[in-house]
Amino acid sequence: MTGFQIDITVVVVSWNTRELLRRCLQSIVDEPGVEIVAADAQPAAAARLTAEIIVVDNASDDGSAAMVQADFPPARLIANRHNAGFAAANNQAIAQARGRALFLLNPDAYLLPGALAGLARFLQQHPEAAVAGPNVLNPDGSWQATSFRFATLWDLFCEAVFLSVLWPRSPLFARKELGGFQRDALREVDWLQGCALVVRREVWDAVGPFDEGYWMYVEELDWCRRAKDQGYRIFFTPDARVVHYGKRSVARARARVLPLGFRSHFRYYRKFDGRAKELAVRLIALLQMGLRAGISAGMVLATRGPAKARWRENWRAYTGVMREAVIGDRLGDR
Repeated sequence: MTGFQIDITVVVVSWNTRELLRRCLQSIVDEPGVEIVAADAQPAAAARLTAEIIVVDNASDDGSAAMVQADFPPARLIANRHNAGFAAANNQAIAQARGRALFLLNPDAYLLPGALAGLARFLQQHPEAAVAGPNVLNPDGSWQATSFRFATLWDLFCEAVFLSVLWPRSPLFARKELGGFQRDALREVDWLQGCALVVRREVWDAVGPFDEGYWMYVEELDWCRRAKDQGYRIFFTPDARVVHYGKRSVARARARVLPLGFRSHFRYYRKFDGRAKELAVRLIALLQMGLRAGISAGMVLATRGPAKARWRENWRAYTGVMREAVIGDRLGDR
């Protein structure tokens, strides 16, 4: 990072989400009171908030990179020749970022007006906050769970046997999801999903980049765990709102992607909590995926057409995780 700094860098990592990515970038460009600064350009002195956009395209085949170049010339495009994964792609972008704050945003999300200003204002008013997550909404306006406690084995068991689904507001069964938390007030949390989070640049530099040993899903959990271990504080703030569709870029490849996600999941527990806890997590995953595979198999028999194909894909994904839990354990850290 060289030269002058701007207020905030928005980093978007995309894979085959062209139209969602277009909406995401348009929401950034349309932010009121924000000047989007092109690569190597100098912001106007009168701007209230300066921002840059860095898009990393992970070898999409749907024309995403060409769309960014044609329709959003102020954005800096990094076009990878292979899918580098979430961690490596974000690290690529952040290495070039000039912002005093880094805002990681999924391509299947978009800002509601005032989100960037709200996050910048929050960091200015709360110097104790190293990291902050906005109020993330589903497309229907309902709250989306993106702020969490670090999970215990009990939390993972409750998730495995649907207790956290059946009683989502329970502080006992939905502890990881902050059961009953009304997302209309400031709250300190353990970790935030990477679909939308802002980090002070000096904190990022102190904690270090994402661990590229993960391919997807666990990178932000790992990073927040390292940040908390160093004494940094992480907050949820209702002062900014983002709409997130969720997992659109991986839905078509669920049977391949979900086992890879759980491989990262197992690696995380081995890294931070040791071999014994990792083995316990693998056993819980076998229970969790076994239940879901059984339900999916029944639905494959009971449905037809596109629904049948979706349930078959789910069955493949769940049994793939079960193989990963058993075979991956035998192979060790791959």
